[in-house]
Amino acid sequence: MEQNGTIRSGPLARARVMGRSGHPAAWGSAAALLGCLLVAAPLPGSAPSAHAAAAAATLTVTSPDLFFVKGQAKIALTSDQTSVVWKAVDDQGVTVASGTAPVTGGTATVDATQLGNGYYTLTASAGTTTRTVNFGVVTALAGHEQKDPRFGTGIHYGWNDGDDQKLLRSVKLMGMHGIRSDINWSAIEKTPGQYAWSNYSTDQHIPYAKSLGLVSLPISGYRNPHYDNNRTPASAAALDAYGKYTAGIVEKYQQSSKEVEIYNEYNSTGFNNGTCGITADCYLQMLKASYGKVHAKVPDATVVGGGLAGLQTDWLKRLYALKGLDYMDALSVHHYGYPSPPEQALAKLPQVRADLDAAGGEDFPLWMTENGYPTHADGVSQAAQAAYVPRAQIFSFASGVDRYYWYDLTNDGTDANNKEHNFGAFKRPTTGVVAWQPKQSVVTESVLIRQLAGRAYAGRDDTASADVRSYRFGTGTSTVRALYTTAATPGTVQLSATGPVTVTDQLGRAKTYVPVGGKVQLGVDGKVLYVKGAVSAVKAVAAPSFSLELPERTNTEESVTAVLKTDRTKGQPAVSPLLDFRIAGKTYRVTAKPGAVTRTTIDLPTSALTGTRSVSGTVGLGPVNFGRITTDTEVVPPTEVTFDPVVKKAAPFAAALKVTVTNNRARSALDLSKLEWQVNQDTTFLDRGTIDGPIKVGTENKVAYTVDARNVKPWNRYWTAAYVSTPDGARNPVGAWNGWGAVQPAGTSTTTPIDLTTHAGKKYAGGYQGEADLSGSLRPQYTDAGLVLKGEFTDNVLYQPATGAENMWQGDSLQFAVTPEVPGRSRQYVEVGASLVGGKPQVYTWRPPAGQSEGITPGATAQITREGTTTRYTVTVPWASLGLGGKPAASIGLGFVVNDADNDGRGRGWFEWGASIANNSKSATGLRAVQLTD
Repeated sequence: MEQNGTIRSGPLARARVMGRSGHPAAWGSAAALLGCLLVAAPLPGSAPSAHAAAAAATLTVTSPDLFFVKGQAKIALTSDQTSVVWKAVDDQGVTVASGTAPVTGGTATVDATQLGNGYYTLTASAGTTTRTVNFGVVTALAGHEQKDPRFGTGIHYGWNDGDDQKLLRSVKLMGMHGIRSDINWSAIEKTPGQYAWSNYSTDQHIPYAKSLGLVSLPISGYRNPHYDNNRTPASAAALDAYGKYTAGIVEKYQQSSKEVEIYNEYNSTGFNNGTCGITADCYLQMLKASYGKVHAKVPDATVVGGGLAGLQTDWLKRLYALKGLDYMDALSVHHYGYPSPPEQALAKLPQVRADLDAAGGEDFPLWMTENGYPTHADGVSQAAQAAYVPRAQIFSFASGVDRYYWYDLTNDGTDANNKEHNFGAFKRPTTGVVAWQPKQSVVTESVLIRQLAGRAYAGRDDTASADVRSYRFGTGTSTVRALYTTAATPGTVQLSATGPVTVTDQLGRAKTYVPVGGKVQLGVDGKVLYVKGAVSAVKAVAAPSFSLELPERTNTEESVTAVLKTDRTKGQPAVSPLLDFRIAGKTYRVTAKPGAVTRTTIDLPTSALTGTRSVSGTVGLGPVNFGRITTDTEVVPPTEVTFDPVVKKAAPFAAALKVTVTNNRARSALDLSKLEWQVNQDTTFLDRGTIDGPIKVGTENKVAYTVDARNVKPWNRYWTAAYVSTPDGARNPVGAWNGWGAVQPAGTSTTTPIDLTTHAGKKYAGGYQGEADLSGSLRPQYTDAGLVLKGEFTDNVLYQPATGAENMWQGDSLQFAVTPEVPGRSRQYVEVGASLVGGKPQVYTWRPPAGQSEGITPGATAQITREGTTTRYTVTVPWASLGLGGKPAASIGLGFVVNDADNDGRGRGWFEWGASIANNSKSATGLRAVQLTD
């Protein structure tokens, strides 16, 4: 979390307390968890503790890799201390190994070879220094996995700090077949007609990948300064040169790969700046310029066309109508759609396949060459990425996709708020950690490949539930079922089986189950289970024989009270009255009463990790398992602090800050000796104070204080922070970015509007030419029905080249985004735009709320007029189309961009208020807090 404030020395001013209330916390949803922000990093200017004042011990995790074959997990460290104390926790946050490693000659080794398949977090401490790293453990490859061409990933060679080949070895260990990367035309053809390959990174890495069994898919891109003024090829000469260069790629690397992809996302101005445009008609010229030349050099080459950004079925149909399939050997598409789950995000894939078949391409290969889930602040969690990556591939194969390339192998950077920095399977090395750390998805991808490699898609079982998915791969006795539910809560399925069934979870942990009365019941959730055995049917059941009940929320400090439930009433399988529930390494013996439901309360170990905890276990007797149970709980910190901006009066403007302390403990009260708060702009204090204790917060309760926030101005961004002090002397820092903005009813204009020059930042790559170029202001307002944005902008040229609303951002337009709470508490980010497209006002949604689709914004209206050099916008969007249930009573997040394109060679420029849209982070954390007022 970014922090700019500084704690000054000296006494703090007394707080002006406007009210205090205690009431039960609202449990039970991800939003409730995200609504509590705890920043466990020191506030700027904070004095070091007595321990920190002394020289810290040195400790570095020096292992070159943190992705291991089972039985080989040894992690090397260096330290100036005599020993390193360590522990490893599993994906549930439960400690599974620990010890003390002696330091000899400055080095130590953590021996984790006893750990089985899974994903682990290692915490190692030497003196006062602690390092935390993630590592994964998988079974060794059997040897057939890489022969299956369906599995691949993208990589940016040269972006990985010299570790490309090390990372390729990890790709091999995962079991993948393909590796996709671009080859930049301008770096190869520096003299017209002459190609210099040896200084480009692919010249080393494509042959090396081949030595590891990896087949490369190079992308022929993008433009060259010798042709068409360094724009995407459009002229006959530039297209001819591009085709020759593309053929040169295949000829050069044919011993390692005979594949090549024709450009990347040609249908997007993000990659295509050619004079022809982004249409299928224009792209056909690139295909024609390349296809014949490639096959003349390498007759059995595979030319991959498309590389399409998004599943744009009309664009593809136009390409088919132009006989585009005659100039390619495989069709590729890209799609993302995060944070929606794969089955929703990729819902148009079956239609893409059907359209291709209808165009005469029944046997034509369809490749998904980019799909992924970023783990930035407003993307998905790393646990969700781990679940979605295999599901995306399973759904793709079931939809007729022949190959799938996961984007991306590595994080491109370290900014937690930037989506482009967080698509990767591996996290970049950090201070004190040499290796690229795997995310959990590295393990789930490895397990997917080990389970499905060599098994073709064979169909989907009818489970009698739209939520429960059971996809079959392989035939006969080799059949593997990929089983999970898309429902928000776990469920249970019943297998009809004539013999033992082996179930492997997404982290590679296998269990065998014996049918009772020909039935095996399995608890399922959003994580894939791989089922092998003589199974004839899979059906969802509403009333399982066994289940596990957990509180909806738990915390990292207290053990978890759970209930084991056994149902032996009529209709359930006749199981033994004595049952062993095995959960988190412990066994609980239960006596189940015949004809009744038996409930047994137990205590489970706490989790050291926050987020969704999936607790799974088996039910059986002795060494025999009859069924599987699973359920989820949301793990939160024991203490959380939130900061809410309050607009006391819109005009003249007056503000306050509400500071809420929540005690998430179920068994003990929270005692605080005092609470110090502050509001900063950069390094300047605008206000601060102390709320003296004792402050007592009851179990599962909260206290709130509202204090005056003097000197803040509307529409600006401020750092709000606090120190929470406990009787034992601990002084814990918390903080969050915040802001105040008064959104008045439509027709009321007594507040200061958001001025582009004063409040927003600008970016003009081709140079800003002053207020006549673009200036003005925007005033957010509201009605009971929706949000209203009224803008008046001076713009010397009105220009909109887009022919479709989805591309309006390429020209003069207004883009805005909304999150339903104070920025940072919810990952929901809804992005909308308004512009004159084809001379008509249109409102378009790019990032819709859950349950809605990208497209023309439902219920929205826009009045956009032009008078002289003044453009006026009045845009109204219903609350529901912004992902809100109605007029919000508390703060929401808002941001906007005013795009400016003058068609004068300078390219597009813009002004932005709230950093999230134009920088492509698409992050709710970058928006600004605003409040609806009278």
